[in-house]
Amino acid sequence: MLNKNIKKKTSVKMKFFRFFLFFSDLKPLLLSHHPNCETFSEHVYHIGTHKLCIGCFTFYPTVFATILSILIFVSLSLLNLFMMFFLSYLFFLPIFLNIFGLTKFKFLKILSKISIGIGTGLLIVSTIFLPLLLIIKISLLIEINFIVGAIAYIRAKDIKKICLACEYEGNWNKCPSMKPIMDKLYEHRFKQRKSNN
Repeated sequence: MLNKNIKKKTSVKMKFFRFFLFFSDLKPLLLSHHPNCETFSEHVYHIGTHKLCIGCFTFYPTVFATILSILIFVSLSLLNLFMMFFLSYLFFLPIFLNIFGLTKFKFLKILSKISIGIGTGLLIVSTIFLPLLLIIKISLLIEINFIVGAIAYIRAKDIKKICLACEYEGNWNKCPSMKPIMDKLYEHRFKQRKSNN
């Protein structure tokens, strides 16, 4: 029994260690979410030595600021809630800029994320406070997740496209920015090396 408890504790400790080791290996990507190379310099904010993903570090603070501003400054009357609900969808229109690849310019990318962040904040507040059936509220919150997921998918496709157009043709085992990260993932057995790499 004692041996089982010791093994269980060791297993839990090992899982925690592996969890932190994994994020330590990915450290260069945790804030930027893009390969750390010149090609992606327009996709990140440069703050000192840190690179922060424009999408995440514009979208999420905007959502938070929108929700906070509404709760502090706006009366949550039925009329206001319905107006916020319908207005939120107008703020989602810049998603089409992402879909059609028109956010290559940093300025448009930032404006797009701010607009979508405001729309998300409006939709969250109106969904929570409108007198709707619980199933409708859940459906609307799932819709928000779908929108955020779609944006993340578009971004991932964009990264892949840019990497494939590079001289390293998307091979992160050869790319000078990604190779050190990949080497650590292989070394710590989070990824398995393919024979052709």
